[in-house]
Amino acid sequence: MNVLSKLAFSQIRQKKTRTIITIFAMMLSSALLTAVINFVASGNTMLVGFLGKDYGTYGGAYMLLLLIPAVILGILIVSMSVIVISNVFRMSANERIAEFGALKCVGATKEQIYKTIMYECFFLCIIAIPLGVLFGYFLSFLGMEAANGYMGELNVLVRAMMISVTFELSFAFSPAALLVSVVVSIGTVAFSAMIPARGAMTVAALECIRNGGEFHAAVYKKTKIGINGKRNIEYQLARKNAASNNKKMKSAVTAFSISITLFVAMSGLKALADGISDYISIDYGYTVMADYTSNYDYEINPETGRRENYYVKTIDNILAQEITDKLAAYEGTEVYGDGQDYFTYVTVLKDHEITEQMRAALEYQEEEKLPEHELRVEIIILDEVHYKEVCDLAGAEYGSTILLNDYKYNDHGREKHIVPLPMSISSLQLEKADGTGENVEIGGILIQENIPQELMYPNTNPVRLIVPYAEVRGYNWMSSPENEDGYMEYAKEVLEQYFPQGGLDYGEAGFVSRVFGTQDFSKIMNIAIVLASFFLYSFVFLLGMIGMLNVISTMLFNVRMRAREFAVLQSIGMTSGSLRKMLNLESVFCAGKALVTGLPLGMIIVAVMKYCVQKILPIPFQMPWATIACAIIVSFVLMGGTVQVSLHALKKQNVIETIRM
Repeated sequence: MNVLSKLAFSQIRQKKTRTIITIFAMMLSSALLTAVINFVASGNTMLVGFLGKDYGTYGGAYMLLLLIPAVILGILIVSMSVIVISNVFRMSANERIAEFGALKCVGATKEQIYKTIMYECFFLCIIAIPLGVLFGYFLSFLGMEAANGYMGELNVLVRAMMISVTFELSFAFSPAALLVSVVVSIGTVAFSAMIPARGAMTVAALECIRNGGEFHAAVYKKTKIGINGKRNIEYQLARKNAASNNKKMKSAVTAFSISITLFVAMSGLKALADGISDYISIDYGYTVMADYTSNYDYEINPETGRRENYYVKTIDNILAQEITDKLAAYEGTEVYGDGQDYFTYVTVLKDHEITEQMRAALEYQEEEKLPEHELRVEIIILDEVHYKEVCDLAGAEYGSTILLNDYKYNDHGREKHIVPLPMSISSLQLEKADGTGENVEIGGILIQENIPQELMYPNTNPVRLIVPYAEVRGYNWMSSPENEDGYMEYAKEVLEQYFPQGGLDYGEAGFVSRVFGTQDFSKIMNIAIVLASFFLYSFVFLLGMIGMLNVISTMLFNVRMRAREFAVLQSIGMTSGSLRKMLNLESVFCAGKALVTGLPLGMIIVAVMKYCVQKILPIPFQMPWATIACAIIVSFVLMGGTVQVSLHALKKQNVIETIRM
């Protein structure tokens, strides 16, 4: 071992607290990088199981979906790690600056000073990175076990999906992923150490010996302040010191600001996901859903410019009623059957033929006023029992067309209901994409208050007609059987008789029939939200730990390096209580700087996400104020607590000895 490596090794042994903090920061950094890379490898294994070695036709898209989040997370981890680890090495270099000056005076070159710091980095890497890689694999293993615990339930719920898949994350050990983890971790730590090492090379030997390279006359003049006769001296000193120490604390404040930003942003994302889940989870009072859905294709009609849909295999009232009767024959079961067609018809109405509310809604959505409006028509068919009930509600004869005169749309994030057509309307001219059409006489009208809840689903067209007969793309049979499991097996057999798929999936057969719980979709969404929250919050927590380590190490170093300054202040009359008050105020200023940057940025990110989501879905949302309050409390407690720990170490110092040394 040469002299330079011995110097580095002795520094590691002497500064045990900082060494432990540095190793822990390096370990967390490499652990997070390893966990992210291993999740990519495991995700790749799962996708290969689903889609084949090349991910099939859309392999490039799936690869991007897998890599883009990993790259973003990797950039965040590397950026935070560089900020934190370079700050630790910078503090180490600043503490040894007088030592470097003495070495330069006896002939040490700049390159040797540089190598001393890099040797220290090398020794720490030998310990930290292997531990970090092992910890990263342990984290990814725990994460996959937790995910698979939920995926077991998710695989039961995939009966609600149109294609058959099995979700399972398998722990995949990849030598290539391990190599990438180690190389990226070493590169991150080495680059972090190079920044302060190059800075230490440039400081002149005389400057190192004279004042440690830390204090300059210009800065001292800014902080110079009298003690005697001054009121609120602790506040004034704290404010001046916070300004002069801005460069030292900048990396700690930056890292902590990033942690606060991520924490607030993740909380906002979780709130938005919960809002989406609540919006799509509608309880109609039924427990089991059986449905049929046809696949479709479309083209743009060259003459009209309208979208023209082609269904592979439609279903009409007659066939749907036959299935309804068979399902209702199961003991203790009543069935509500309805089908929809969203795309076949439109109606063109002049501006004066719609209500004022509808005109306002269309102007808001189209952002311009038009002389006539092409409104998409939703065709609805019902089973005989419930169709008759709707006719009775509307005061119309059986066999009439019923207009559901209610339209809901997204009004700046709020769901707004309006009456789109005049209540006096008696007929509508419906047109297909090819321009052909038919005139429909309206026998009755229902408004929002009278429409059955089963027909108040989220996605609707402006014009909604319940007709006595139609061929539609899909049909739903909702029920609440006494024996759910038995009924679900029975319903599957019934649908298989009418729509045999022969083991083919939705795309191959051209249609799909399913039997599932009415809350399966919301459960799938909830499980997805829980899984995403688990991984995201774990990531943010561990990344925040790196930022907190930076704050703790910087505050500890700052207080200990200023021991002589504190001793001088005590020698001219400052009490221990005043000194403690000054440092507490400094911690408040530092926490305030982190919050002033981190909170607004996090809230801006949340606001942007909210704006984007509410442009699509009318979901209520509130800023995560509880999270913001928690971030404020944690910031001040962390800063203040670190100061108290640091002051405890200075209690036993002798004022005269500290000044002399």
